Amino acid sequence: MSNAQTLAQLLSSPFIVALPLWIFAWVLMLFTGSGLIRWLKALKGMKWSPREDTPDSHLQKAGTPSMGGLGIIGSAALSCIATGTLMLALGHLALSTFTIPYGWYLAGSAAFLLCVLAHCALGFADDWLKARGKGGLTSKAKLAGQIILAFAFLGIIALMWTQAPPIVQRDEPHLAFHLGIYAICFLLIIGTSNAVNLTDGIDGLAAGLSVQVGLVFGLLFLETWGQAEIGLFASAAEMVWIALGGACLGFLAFNKNPAKVFMGDTGSLALGAALGAGAILTRSVFLLPFIGFMFYIEMFSVMGQVAYFKYTKKKTGEGKRIFRRAPLHHHYELGGWSEWRVVGTFWAINALTTIIGLILWKLEILPRFPW
Repeated sequence: MSNAQTLAQLLSSPFIVALPLWIFAWVLMLFTGSGLIRWLKALKGMKWSPREDTPDSHLQKAGTPSMGGLGIIGSAALSCIATGTLMLALGHLALSTFTIPYGWYLAGSAAFLLCVLAHCALGFADDWLKARGKGGLTSKAKLAGQIILAFAFLGIIALMWTQAPPIVQRDEPHLAFHLGIYAICFLLIIGTSNAVNLTDGIDGLAAGLSVQVGLVFGLLFLETWGQAEIGLFASAAEMVWIALGGACLGFLAFNKNPAKVFMGDTGSLALGAALGAGAILTRSVFLLPFIGFMFYIEMFSVMGQVAYFKYTKKKTGEGKRIFRRAPLHHHYELGGWSEWRVVGTFWAINALTTIIGLILWKLEILPRFPW
């Protein structure tokens, strides 16, 4: 076998793409984290402040820099750009073993990255206003922003799908022509974005769960690399999530208890949107409840708490609560659990549900959805 053939065979392995994506993002976050924290500290007001419903044990965290999500999203984006440039220089994706033209990988990656970056910008605006003492975006303004961004992302994907090369055209229903599927995907992005946002209220929890998500998308990437049948932009979403997982692992070095920096809405809204949009593009929506189990439990604990309080107040005149405080991690904190115990338990539960989900996925018990 010639040296050229050996190189081509080596480069055809998805590990050659996945490893640089993960490692670049991880190393970038590790090496830039301290500088990011110093910069955030130097900016007057760019620090976390407790709210009225913050547990007393969190009051000591007042003044901790927020907006650490800039490091996560920035490291992941730079890793994707660097790895994509490297692979292009090596001629990796131009090899005959790949069924989708490289330009479409680039287009899919760009659309997905723009979705993540746009939600990062929305979260940054909220964090910036909070840090400046202006209370942040109103709930209506934040929701309006999420609606616009989700609609824009799905619209771009639907438009690009209609222009897809013949190799990925199928007779199956797809996003561009089925409004029902479009509506489900629309709600999924918004709901998951809020779920991760609500989970980010305790040191290391959201970042650690996001590392697990990155590993899952990495496994999907290794399984489906180069297969047009999985969807036009699936590999693009998986590659971005590999980078996000690596960046979140690096971020944990600074976000573990006691946290030196918080990701803020800047990071949590972006990671949540990436999770919802990534599941859509990889047709793994039915896998989402397993890999994002604790994110959704946290979200539903808030929804249940609010709904029950309003119901009992209407019925009896006095609102009652299901939990000591929501989201759920605060319930256990107020019950005497340490932050480490809460985070470790939630990580372990999510890891278990993730393994169950992957087994069901591998056995093809979970349907491929949305198209």
